[in-house]
Amino acid sequence: MRRSILALALAGSAQAFSFAPTTHAPALRTSAPAISSKGAHMASCACTSCRALHTRRVGASRLSMSTVTEDRERTEANALGSNPKDYANTLNELFPGTVDEATFIEAMSRVVMEKGFNPKTAINLVSTCRDEICRPFTEKLDGLWGESFNIASLGGMVFCGKTGFGAGMAHSPQEAGKERYVFWAGPHIAVGSDGPVGKIFRLGRESASSACGALIALQGQIDSGKLDVGLDPTDTEMSLLRQEILGTLSYGQQPNLVGITYAAHDVIVDQVKRTAAMAAPSTSEYVIISGIQVHGALGKNYWWPGSVTLYKDGQEMDLSDDFQKALGSYDVAGWIQSEAKASLQESLGFKGRIDGFFANAV
Repeated sequence: MRRSILALALAGSAQAFSFAPTTHAPALRTSAPAISSKGAHMASCACTSCRALHTRRVGASRLSMSTVTEDRERTEANALGSNPKDYANTLNELFPGTVDEATFIEAMSRVVMEKGFNPKTAINLVSTCRDEICRPFTEKLDGLWGESFNIASLGGMVFCGKTGFGAGMAHSPQEAGKERYVFWAGPHIAVGSDGPVGKIFRLGRESASSACGALIALQGQIDSGKLDVGLDPTDTEMSLLRQEILGTLSYGQQPNLVGITYAAHDVIVDQVKRTAAMAAPSTSEYVIISGIQVHGALGKNYWWPGSVTLYKDGQEMDLSDDFQKALGSYDVAGWIQSEAKASLQESLGFKGRIDGFFANAV
């Protein structure tokens, strides 16, 4: 399932993330006093008139932002409902075999449950980035499995070490004295239906922001040639992330954001594999599931499936074929179109069916 880091690192510049030029913030200005029926008041005034004025301004601002967001989402859903193939092809070009997040969790869960890992016999140890847009993954996973143990750091890196792993492992159920663990780990990236890789619209913000911010920052440092590889105690996780990823690159190599994300994935897999080997009791069994979380169109999360490996009795077993079988005839383009239809139904307030609206599509 895994692609060559070098191939992605040398990918065309069209896929690379471009930084917007830095702009200087305008000088701060002192706000003019608010005007109410009682005369001039300061902005912090708590009188009824001033509170009403503030409420109207905030309400108008939120309404305007909400309208912009709804229009953008409706436009995207309309486009993807008519033609999901172009976006699906983009996903598969960058991250072959990408599936929606719920399908990734369900298919991987079926694979490991067939090997004896389930909520009654195993515990999940999870590492995704600290970013709030990554959280739905853990919430979906916990909804199926029950509470998981957090081993995450910035960018999805795993820096908690043997002590952190040991703590999570000690919380595992025991079956005939045997403990089982399932590790779910990976970095993340934004790939929208329109716009550069690495950009995503977040709730309550009119303009796009970045994901993964830490990896984008590292890419900027690599491109500028200004790299501090020392350990900054005021920025520990970013320092360690930088050291780990740079250790996978050749001298002079300048990968784009997609290439850096693949490099981060491989670093994370090695971190989990190495630490689990040191921390896990010899009688235990565990599975390492890796991938890349992709924040994409329609406000949905997707996953590129990187690897799924069983560690048992001192042996490694690749379960990638089992995952493909669990997917069956899954088609990401069909899934995207279905979600686009549902989004339009909700946004337009339709109670009936709109299947005919896309009768000639995919």
